This record gives sequence, structure tokens and C-alpha cells, in this order.
Amino acid sequence: MKKVLLVAAIGLTSVAFSQKGNTSSAGIAFKNYWTLKLSGGDIEEQAKELRDAKEFIDKSYVHADTKDDPKTLMYYGKIYVEIPFCAAMSGDEVLSAVDQQKAVEDGFAALKRSKEVDTKGRYEDDVDDYCNFYRQQLSQVGIKMYEEEKWAEASGALIGAGMFGDAMGVSDSIYFFYGGLAATNVDSLEMAEEAFSKTVEWGYQPGSSIYYLSQALQKQGKVEEAEKMIKEQVKRYPGNKDILIEMVNLYIDTDRKEEAVTALNDAIALDPNNVALVYTAGTIYENMEDFENAEKQYLKALELDGTDVNTLSAIGGLYFNKGADVNNAANKLEFGDPKYDSMVAESKDYFKKAVPYLEKATEAKPDNVTYWIALKDAYGKAGDVENFKKAKAKVAELQAQ
Repeated sequence: MKKVLLVAAIGLTSVAFSQKGNTSSAGIAFKNYWTLKLSGGDIEEQAKELRDAKEFIDKSYVHADTKDDPKTLMYYGKIYVEIPFCAAMSGDEVLSAVDQQKAVEDGFAALKRSKEVDTKGRYEDDVDDYCNFYRQQLSQVGIKMYEEEKWAEASGALIGAGMFGDAMGVSDSIYFFYGGLAATNVDSLEMAEEAFSKTVEWGYQPGSSIYYLSQALQKQGKVEEAEKMIKEQVKRYPGNKDILIEMVNLYIDTDRKEEAVTALNDAIALDPNNVALVYTAGTIYENMEDFENAEKQYLKALELDGTDVNTLSAIGGLYFNKGADVNNAANKLEFGDPKYDSMVAESKDYFKKAVPYLEKATEAKPDNVTYWIALKDAYGKAGDVENFKKAKAKVAELQAQ
């Protein structure tokens, strides 16, 4: 029995050595490839060496005895990260047949895993040197491309630099952030999502990162993911107004007005003197046909800034529309209804209330024909014939320009 166990043990040892031999052979082939690459050697020779390296490492990578071996993981990572580069340059059929995106993802995962299991640190410097080689080169290219506004090239280089840094255990937030911005500029939504997922995770410029990640997700139709992410970040940064505003924007974009108002009121509580927030609350209430609350928010915004032309125009329009609604309701009454005269008078009061706000809007923006048209109509509905004629002439003058 002992003899059988001894033979079995020798057999297992031989298998382990065999797999380690495959890793060593992969390493030799990779080093040959790397030497050729750095010296500008024949691209077909590079492809052949990398092909050989892949063949050897594939055997040891999946074997139980070596799948968690740091050396095996290191070479697997290097080889698979290089596959897309070499395939693109050489057109090699074997390398080109590999799923390029998965190769890169698996390669980076293996490099990170190598450092995790390398308790003695034997291959740590080797992994770091390899990653830093690309990290430095790609960051230099990425910065140059970003300065030249070559967004596609900048995004690939900067995010690539960040990925190599990540494999080393370095959080290159700035590379991912600006790489994400570059990707956003050319609607590379998946790349933008990848980049800003990192910066959100690391807490880099949280307000901006969350906004850009939310936009990237929503534009891909991942609204539920965006909402979940924002809610998590609201809990993480309970006092961050910018994150609450992004929550508001998501609710507005998905036509969830009541939830938008709730989130917006939370944001206003953090910054009660912010005119833009209060004004936005007014517009949401107006869209919900909640006249009283819309009026309240617009008036509050004017208390904060009586010259804000958007608010002046908005509250003027609110009163005008309310007057029109009351007048339309009066016209639908049956002939002789006693409520008719009082409703018409009420509608005229609203038109009159609109006038001073619209007048201030035209004073602030005298060449804005839209404001003058609104003021002209308000004068007409309020029965101010003389000012109606003046406003009408001003509208004609502006439209003729």
C-alpha cells in the first residue's frame, strides 16, 4: 500500500513540475517576444513567440497545481494583455481569433491576482515594472492627445494608463477622470462608464464623477443602474448638494415629478439661498399643475434675486397661463351662468399680475422678442390698449431685424 502511495505521490509531483515547466517555457517565449518588440524586431517573429507563450501558459493557467501560482499568473497577465496589441500589428490568425476585450480583462485580472497571492513578493517588482512601462507611455500620449482635443485617442490612452496603474495597485483617479471626459466628448459611453465607475468608487471629485457616470448609464438605457448608483452615493455623501441635483435630474428625465420635488427640496435645504434650485422647484411644480407651490417658489427665487430674468419670465408666464385657464373655463360655462363675470374679472387680474414681471424681463433683455411677445399678449388680455400697441410695434421691429 505504501508503495502505491509513493508512486502516486511521485506521479503528482511530476505533474506539478510539468505544469511549472509550461510556465517557464511560457516565460522564455514571452521574454523573446518582449525583446523583439522593444528592439523593433520582425512582427511575424513577435507573433510566433507570443503564440508559443500563449500555448504554454494556457496549460499551466488552468491546472490545479499552478492556477494560483504568482509566476503563472504574472505571465498569463502579460501574455494576454499583449495579445490584442500583437494581433492588431501582425494580423496573426491565432492571436486575432482570441476575444480581444476579454483577453485584456483577463490579463489585468491575472496581474492583480499575481500580486495578491505573491506572499513572498518574488514577482511583485516584475509586475510593477511591466505595468509602469505602459502606464508612463500611455499617460504621456494621453495628456498630449487631450491637449490637442483628440478625444478618442486621449480616452484610450488615459484610461489605459489608469488600468495599468490599477493592476499595480495605484489609484490613478486623474487618468480615469480625464479619460472619461474625453470618452464622453465622443459618446464612447462604455468607456466613460468604465472610467467614472472607478472615480466614483474611489471618491474622486464625487459630484462631477457621479454626474458623468449617471449620464453614461442613462444614455445606454441603464436608468435603473443609474438610480441605484446615485442613491448609494446620496447615502455616502449625505450633505452633497450636487449629487442630490443629479438625482433630481434623473427623476425629471424619467418624468417622476413628485420624486424630483422631494429630492430637490432636500437639495434646497442644504443650500436655501440657491436661486437656481428654488427656480427649478418652481418649474417642476408648474409642470405638475400645482399653481400655489409654483408661485411660492418663484416668488422666493425673486426674493433671493429680483433681477433673475428666468424667474421674472417664469412667474409672468405662470400668471398669464393661470389667467388663460380661468378665462377658458369661463367661456365653457352655459350662457347666463352667474359665475361668468367674476371668472372673467379673475382672469384679468392674473393677466395684470403678469405684466410687471414681464416688463422687468424685457428691461433686462430688451432685444429678446419672446419676452416682448409675452408682454404684448399680457397687455392685450389685461385691456391695456395703449401699451399693447407699443409692445406690438416693438415686436414687429425686432422681428424685422
